[in-house]
Amino acid sequence: MSYNPYSLNGKIILVTGASSGIGYKTAEILDQLGARLILVGRNQELLEQRKLKLSSDKNHIIAPFDLNCTDKIKDWLTDLVSTNSIKLDGAVHAAGIQKVVPLRMNQLDHFEEIMRINFYSGVAILQSMVSKKVSNSSFSYVFISSVMGSVGQSGVSGYSSSKGAVNSFVKSAALEMSRNNARVNAVAPGFVGSEMSDKLFSLLSEEQQKNIIDYHPLGIGTSKDVAYGIAYLLSDAAKWITGTVLTIDGGYTCH
Repeated sequence: MSYNPYSLNGKIILVTGASSGIGYKTAEILDQLGARLILVGRNQELLEQRKLKLSSDKNHIIAPFDLNCTDKIKDWLTDLVSTNSIKLDGAVHAAGIQKVVPLRMNQLDHFEEIMRINFYSGVAILQSMVSKKVSNSSFSYVFISSVMGSVGQSGVSGYSSSKGAVNSFVKSAALEMSRNNARVNAVAPGFVGSEMSDKLFSLLSEEQQKNIIDYHPLGIGTSKDVAYGIAYLLSDAAKWITGTVLTIDGGYTCH
């Protein structure tokens, strides 16, 4: 059988936010490419429902956890891999929250909540993966960023700040992780159809909705479009890519 650098056969990959949106679609694609998955989310029942839709022969693992508890992530992840006698080959931090709040109404706890889920918890997972007890040395880590991390939009200053932090972090983290031949990257989607983005979209006027749609030359994307990019960065086909923010936005940032 010929070698396929895009295959994820034999790889064990953790996916946060795996119960919905980009996280779940990523889990579907990774499953199809042969990976064994650890599905992370707060709702165990929903995670179990998602698992039933994946291949039954890979022994995917359900791991309910509240990523707000950043100080407990290291012990949780260490215990998780030890209990299941596994080591991680990769991780995707797809968990995230977004709120539309005008800057004049923002409170610092609003920024703190968004940073904790979108950024701090992802950093804590990466820090935990440095341990040889948790991961194989040449692992690949992928953050979900956003075009909002590099361009502006009214009402999402907290969300944009968290994604801007991701974009800066992956470059420095990639340098440190390269000592072990591990890779750290991010993908930056434009507006894609998902539960979170649909909720945001519903808060906008028809004119604002049209402006967003028109600003994507290739139209509004899907979670699957983003998941393909994530799968690529996790695969051996991307073994010479690190510290990169891969923009997947249908041309949004070409303007």
